[in-house]
Amino acid sequence: MSLGFKLYSFFNGNLVHQDSLGNKYYHDKNNPLKRWVVYAPGFGPESLPTHFHNWLHNTSDDISAIQLEESNQEDLVKRRVQKHSVKHKKNISKGYNSWQPK
Repeated sequence: MSLGFKLYSFFNGNLVHQDSLGNKYYHDKNNPLKRWVVYAPGFGPESLPTHFHNWLHNTSDDISAIQLEESNQEDLVKRRVQKHSVKHKKNISKGYNSWQPK
């Protein structure tokens, strides 16, 4: 996260919530529908719980204080990342020969 974005968040945003992983959720002081998140070190978009994702995208105005245990939430994040990671095939050319121009 850049220093400029952290300064912008400090001066132009109101801290709404901080989850157990350390992600901080803000909304703009002048426009409460403008919302953003400052991710905790080592985390990214995959670390967002569903209800916070819905709040960020203005699907819901409820930023409930449902707190999962930190270890449980970290396990959920790890499983989500593992599920969506790209698994490369060992033999890419299996059953397929690419066209070679003459």
